[in-house]
Amino acid sequence: MTTKENQRADLLLLLFSVFATASANSVVFASMSELQEQYKYADSALGLIAGTGFAMGLVVQIFVAPLADRGHGKKLIQVGLALAALGSVTFALGDSLLIFIVGRGIVGASIGFTFPAVRALAAHLDESRSAERLGAVAGMEIGGFVSGPLIGSLIIGPFGLDATFLLFGALAVLALFIVNPRKFPELASTTESQRLSFDLLRIRNIRVALILTLAVTFPTGMFDALWDRFLDDLGGNNAMTGLTFAVYGLPFIFFSARAGKLIDKRSPVAVVLWLAIPISLLTITYGVVKQPWVILGIGLIEGFLQATMIPAALSAIAKAAPHGRASAAQGLSGAITVFGQMVTAFIAPTIYGAYGAFTTFFVVAVGIAVIAGIAGIMHLRNLNSLR
Repeated sequence: MTTKENQRADLLLLLFSVFATASANSVVFASMSELQEQYKYADSALGLIAGTGFAMGLVVQIFVAPLADRGHGKKLIQVGLALAALGSVTFALGDSLLIFIVGRGIVGASIGFTFPAVRALAAHLDESRSAERLGAVAGMEIGGFVSGPLIGSLIIGPFGLDATFLLFGALAVLALFIVNPRKFPELASTTESQRLSFDLLRIRNIRVALILTLAVTFPTGMFDALWDRFLDDLGGNNAMTGLTFAVYGLPFIFFSARAGKLIDKRSPVAVVLWLAIPISLLTITYGVVKQPWVILGIGLIEGFLQATMIPAALSAIAKAAPHGRASAAQGLSGAITVFGQMVTAFIAPTIYGAYGAFTTFFVVAVGIAVIAGIAGIMHLRNLNSLR
């Protein structure tokens, strides 16, 4: 098998691992309204379930992801897939808020094991095409996150919540068995690889890339915790929830790798800064529009923008990472992402319950603009210091 064929086979297996992990994490978001109706949970309980997974992902990505830089990338992916399966089974067997929180925490931890290692390994396969590879990874991440709610919304009705969670747990087990015999190329390792991710914060370009990543991804927590409830309030059903996720995810699946190829020839920081403006404006429109079918069109536009922004943010991290710190940098990026998502997942349902949709989406949109603005100022200062 040629080098290119090996790289392609490795990439496909990495993508499948990401898909299985992401879908196991996201299927719960198609069930939020069902859980609330069945168990009479308050809006804050939904935020607690969603936010716990993000919190676990944050901790794991900070303290575990650097292990991939020491030759343990495949092991991290295997553990992540096992946790995705275990958390799904816990959800299926659960019947109380505490068990659902525990299950969500286990599933959330799987992201911390799998995602940074996969991103670092994918970028390492061909560093001259890192943004293209990371675009493919981002597309499969979103494809998994979209497939969970989409498929879940279709099978929850006829088969119930338990069968739905068990199906996605089985998918994670399948991915684990397929990945087990494969030997992936190891990441470059140096004496610096022994350090935790926090040490990277001293690097200016890393700080800029991290803040940009936060601006791009932190609204996800709001959508994860509220989207099913939001559409339900507008008169939508489970099928509509799944359809909106599908429409949003299509650009990632078919466009993000191509966008990454273009980003490889440009400044990824500049790409994110320019696209942050229309993204923040689109976020506000969600709170204004009252028709679910119109929201489909908005979601499609946002999907194309995000399918370019997310690979650009990941590429900025990869380019700023020192030699031997690839997974640590991606883990720190993931931790920052999860932190923002956790905050919005915890607080957005409360804002929504007290003040409604417009205020919730407006607050998040302002957050996007402010965070991106801070990154832009820091980036300009970095450029000026080099002159």
